[in-house]
Amino acid sequence: MQHARWPVIHLLGAGSLGLVIAAGIHRVAPLHLIRRPGHWPAVLDLELVGDDSALTCRLPQSGADQLSEPVTHLILCTKSYDALAALDALGQRLDPGAKLLLMQNGMGSQARVLQRFPQARISAATTTEGAYRTAPHRVVHAARGITRIGALNQSDFDWVSLFRQAGYQTEPVDDIRWHLADKLRVNALINPLTAIHRCLNGELLDRPALRQALEQLGAEADTLLEAEGFRFPTTAARQAAAVARSTARNRSSMLQDVTAGRRIEAADITGYLLDIAQRRGLPAPCHQALYARLRQLDSARKPDQTGSG
Repeated sequence: MQHARWPVIHLLGAGSLGLVIAAGIHRVAPLHLIRRPGHWPAVLDLELVGDDSALTCRLPQSGADQLSEPVTHLILCTKSYDALAALDALGQRLDPGAKLLLMQNGMGSQARVLQRFPQARISAATTTEGAYRTAPHRVVHAARGITRIGALNQSDFDWVSLFRQAGYQTEPVDDIRWHLADKLRVNALINPLTAIHRCLNGELLDRPALRQALEQLGAEADTLLEAEGFRFPTTAARQAAAVARSTARNRSSMLQDVTAGRRIEAADITGYLLDIAQRRGLPAPCHQALYARLRQLDSARKPDQTGSG
């Protein structure tokens, strides 16, 4: 295994997607998982299951409070609501000029990180890679997709080449914020509806009431994002329908969180759209009603259930 080109890559956020990313990068670069503070085994024996294969890889790991070296290159795969706190918890272990790659859903957390860490070199990514966990050390790589990476400030690290070498279809983009907004408008339709109605993605197209909700939510999302300067070649409803069709048997990340009793990642998705509505003085009754139902779901969960270590 040739690691000469790459520095040590730390990855924080060992959920299903984070572990899939870690397993690929571990093959081409020295990688270390950062877990929540506490005592962890020195190695995570991860079983990664694909369509027709399964492999086991050994990923070095430690609690954030046990790091013995500075963090200079970090992939952040936490939930959006955990992103800033997770970085803050690294304290002086995080190099002030660290190269960061943010892989959070929605929009909002990226701006908060940029403001808190002005010296860091920060990029962001969107991905359609799909994964879910069936056991603490077993992850299913459910869907191969594409990852798009772009700089949020003066980033100077070649994350694209690293991901390509790791086996992920990856492309550089000039305006990552546009791609974040494009993914947000799809997530704002599929994730809340599947979480509330406890259904697979494809069922949104099979049930007339849900298909109508998809259209109404999409029209609102497009109006709100256009007010922010984001314009897209197709409507949010059409884009979401295409995604739901191609991932018909998938369970959205928000549905997985609801099923597991974890906190819902809604503030930087639906909540972001509602922030636009408030700032711009635009109506968003469908998303407001949806957000109220998501908050009800969140209030019903056990308070100690959060994201993965």
